[in-house]
Amino acid sequence: MLDLRKVGAYISKLRKDQDLTQLELANLLNVSHQAVSKWERGDSLPDIGTLPQLARLFGKTVDDILNAGESAENREHRHLGRIVEEIAENRTEQIAGMINTGEVEVEELLEVAPFVKESALHKVTERLDSSVLKLDVIMRLAPFLGTDTLDELVRQAEDGEIVWSAITGLAPFVSSDTLIRLVDKSIDGSLEVNLLVGIAPFLGREHVDRLVQQAEEGSLSWNVVNGLAPFISRETLSRLVDRVADGTIDANRIVSLAPFLGREQVDRLVREAEEGSLIWNAVNGLAPFISRETLSHLVDRVADGTISANRIVSLAPFLDREHLEKLIGRVEAEHLSPDLLASLAPFVDQGTLSRMVTNLLNKAK
Repeated sequence: MLDLRKVGAYISKLRKDQDLTQLELANLLNVSHQAVSKWERGDSLPDIGTLPQLARLFGKTVDDILNAGESAENREHRHLGRIVEEIAENRTEQIAGMINTGEVEVEELLEVAPFVKESALHKVTERLDSSVLKLDVIMRLAPFLGTDTLDELVRQAEDGEIVWSAITGLAPFVSSDTLIRLVDKSIDGSLEVNLLVGIAPFLGREHVDRLVQQAEEGSLSWNVVNGLAPFISRETLSRLVDRVADGTIDANRIVSLAPFLGREQVDRLVREAEEGSLIWNAVNGLAPFISRETLSHLVDRVADGTISANRIVSLAPFLDREHLEKLIGRVEAEHLSPDLLASLAPFVDQGTLSRMVTNLLNKAK
């Protein structure tokens, strides 16, 4: 890998050996002195057109510059200079030919890619053989190629096995149509949820919703839905709530989606639990997202004896003082037990706790 700091230090040495200031060197190369300063600090490299000029000015080769003056036998990169010079002269087909025949390693093209214009890099890649332009190579070239070029290269590489690491690497750079095609081709029983979640922001709502539907139908793990939750459309979330309400989907599955549901949807699920069509444990998981109005309603139903206090004691951390006191009053009147007392203890003041303990002891006599 190119070490920009070493290259920068070498350029600085060559300049000083010629007794040139940064400004004088900049004028000779028709660049700004800030550009020269960035080269010498290792923040950037001279562009493809400037590198040959710089080398000629100091009586060096481009390879000398890019290898920071190391002797030929110790050089890690032996053809970078040639690649740079051919691109500078717009002879991209020759570079492709050298890579195709193995005269030049594709790794060396990857080294110079950050400093090559997209149009020139496109001309090289379109002439590379598919045996050279594997998907992992395309992935590494992705930040430097245009979307249309990438889409075409990916289509050419798709005959081989598509690996998820390649898909996640390409996600920010390819078109949504190409990304969706790759995902569809790769979905199977071993789908890695964390990797799918990583590309979700690039898929679009419509395709995320389609993946959710596949999970509903059983062709994808429900864990996929949990991971995709932030990207699921409101319409699909609402449909999932409907399916929980009619018993088609297990209520426990929807609890993990609670942070992304609207208050109205959460409150609806609570009402379903009240009516017995939804298991009450699901309400405990939804607790942080239940509206104040619905919490108040639940306390009132405990107070009138419609709901057991045991059911909503787990909601105590989310009740305000007024509702908590109403709940405690009902518990003290009829349902106080050691377990209930232990559950409510962290949320009541010392005086109320002492009274509850006394009532429990009197009840036990």
